[in-house]
Amino acid sequence: MVMKGYDPHTNGGQYLEDLATAYWLSDALFTALEMDLFKIIDDFGIQGATLHELSQALDTNENALSRYLELLISLGLVGHYQNVYYNQLITKEYLLKESPLYQGDSILWRKNLTDDWATLKQSLKAGGRVNFLPDDISEDELNQRRAKYIKAMDNVAKLKANDCTTFFSELSGDILDVGTGSGAMALAFLQAFPDTSATLLDIEQMLPHTQKLINQTPYTNRVEYHPGNILEPEWDLTKKFKLIILSNIVHAYAEAENELVLKTAAKYLADDGVILIHDFFNEHDPVKAHLSDVNMFLNTYNGKVFSGAWVINELKKNHLSVSSLIPLETDTAVIFAAKSAAILDTGLIKPN
Repeated sequence: MVMKGYDPHTNGGQYLEDLATAYWLSDALFTALEMDLFKIIDDFGIQGATLHELSQALDTNENALSRYLELLISLGLVGHYQNVYYNQLITKEYLLKESPLYQGDSILWRKNLTDDWATLKQSLKAGGRVNFLPDDISEDELNQRRAKYIKAMDNVAKLKANDCTTFFSELSGDILDVGTGSGAMALAFLQAFPDTSATLLDIEQMLPHTQKLINQTPYTNRVEYHPGNILEPEWDLTKKFKLIILSNIVHAYAEAENELVLKTAAKYLADDGVILIHDFFNEHDPVKAHLSDVNMFLNTYNGKVFSGAWVINELKKNHLSVSSLIPLETDTAVIFAAKSAAILDTGLIKPN
């Protein structure tokens, strides 16, 4: 397993073995989620569940399940005391559906990507993506895929959104969430700053799925939906915004598209407003950044992960003052831009 801070030169052979068996870890996690193992353990309550009880509930061979549970124990996902099994804190926080930070949809979406990664050799020869959806896929199937995708991205966004709000000491006015997806990023700001409202911009096929998620929150009366293609040079918005969010947008496109998106975003920025770019960047967590870059190569038209330096330079071309790249505690980072350096230094953004 590749970990931050691990030096492959200290034990090169072991490093290579860990790389080669990394999928063992993911398959172990995928299987637990697909079997609802953590939920079933939780259903037994605080007393936990015996091996026999779990084997009956999961319809598995008792000896085989025992060996699998030992693996989950060693991974820190399941605990064992005397003759009962229980969920660990990380499992309760991220792998039970009722948890606000549930990540199961995101994790299982990653399993869907294994078909794309299986085409890596062919894609390297072809110079681009080779695994496409069938031409005869129905709109109903596409909608099901969109629903799964948006739930997966909602899981991920919730992990990062609150980190982004902490950079702001105060905020009021209109927010624009560009390519909003689930709306989770905008929702975090609506929750943190009561004097804000949000416009959610995305393609018309995606927004109905967004609205279903927003309708489950107390913020529906502070949200407007604006269908549009962000790759068009005009977004047909009638106002300027105090905060414009581009979260995980840059890596979805190549240079020309991003130049246009950043230019259009700058046009809709209020004089006292801030653009927030949240994404993977090559300078921060390079292994994850480059994995994400190849993932874009395999399953998008021309998405790629950029350096923070490239994004900063493009923002400056639009006559904006720009912060440095600011790493989050996770695998992503943020960049801020405004029409005035004073806004970044002493205005909305807390000193870094």
